[in-house]
Formats: sequence, structure tokens, C-alpha cells
Amino acid sequence: MKHFLALFSFFITGNLYAQKIDKEDLYRTWYLDKYSDATEYYQPPKKETDDFITFHKNMTFNAKTEGELSSGTWMLNTNGNYLELKYERNDSEKLYIYFLSTRSLVLMYDTDEYRIWEVHYVSGK
Repeated sequence: MKHFLALFSFFITGNLYAQKIDKEDLYRTWYLDKYSDATEYYQPPKKETDDFITFHKNMTFNAKTEGELSSGTWMLNTNGNYLELKYERNDSEKLYIYFLSTRSLVLMYDTDEYRIWEVHYVSGK
């Protein structure tokens, strides 16, 4: 029985990280909901309460971050389950997709400063 439970938990854990992501699942506006680390959830600061990101079918995006609007192009890498955002101001960002459903998107930034934080978005407020 112990072997069965170990094998079962191995397959469940493996399937959680092997989520198949399709770019069509991202086509909508995602509103910042909260942040989390390994132990707690945190509400965004007041200046981020209206933050969002919209992924369009033509592979462009619009975003509001800390009250500032931005836009650019985006790409989904399905092998690594990450998004690459290229802003019009010529900088870029890599965001790992930790979880995606029709109502929830959880991302992790690929920077040392924010690597421990998960960013939670919802598709409706």
C-alpha cells in the first residue's frame, strides 16, 4: 500500500507541473489579484490595485503596472511554459506560468529580485 501511495503522489505531482499551455487560453484581460510567497498571500499595494495585462490574438499586449500604461508584443514558449514580453521601450521580461485556468493565471518573474514571489491574476473582477 505504501508503494501505491508513493507512486500515486508522484504522478499527481508530476501532472501539476506538466500543465499543457495553449496561447488561446491567455487571450483575455487578466487583473492583478494578489501576491504570494511560500507561506502567505499579500494584497497588492494601493498603486497596483488597477493593474492588468491583456493578451491579444495578434500577439500584442497592453498592460497597466503601478498606474503606468505600456504595450508591446508577447510570445509563449510551450517547452518552458513561460511568456516573453517585449515592450515598445525595447526592454523585455520573462514570466514563468505556474498555473493557468479560465479564471486564474499565476506567474513567476524570472528575476532574482522577484523570483520567490508568485503573482496571481484573475480574468474577471
